[in-house]
Amino acid sequence: MNRDKDEEAQEFMKEIADDLGYTPKAEREQRSRGDNLRSGPGFLIYGGIIILLLIAIGLFFFTGRSEVAKKDFASIQAGLNRLEDKLIRLDGLEERIARLEKQEKKLKQSINKIGKRTLNKQKKSSSSQVKRRYHTVRSGESLYTIANKYGISTDKLCRLNKITPKKPIQPGQKLLVGQ
Repeated sequence: MNRDKDEEAQEFMKEIADDLGYTPKAEREQRSRGDNLRSGPGFLIYGGIIILLLIAIGLFFFTGRSEVAKKDFASIQAGLNRLEDKLIRLDGLEERIARLEKQEKKLKQSINKIGKRTLNKQKKSSSSQVKRRYHTVRSGESLYTIANKYGISTDKLCRLNKITPKKPIQPGQKLLVGQ
């Protein structure tokens, strides 16, 4: 007879859990990680516990068979204790998730800062690595032949060296041909 009562109590608890929308742990883990645990199943579980406590108290006081009622109450109480343990674990997980989210934000900020620093360093080093190329004028060379040799225009060669095309160049003179 006690087994029947235990089974009935367990079935009753399962029905209440279903009515309250409680989902088993495996199904909760499959949900997206962005769900807020306080507004979802945790709230419903607390409500379910309260309802079960009220039912258990009602059974205890309003049944004439106090010994049987005490056993029923004990089995219900055991189920409630298990639910409370699960809730405590859920609360601990909420806190850990919140801490991990904060750490994730800090890490992202650090990574962004490091990325910006390295990008700035690369820009600085690439600008400082530009080497100037010079050509020493030989006898018989002109601005045109030198510019053709380095693949630049005569105008650019003149701008780089701050000279005019009409200004004569001398053998041994150094001309800037690239930056």
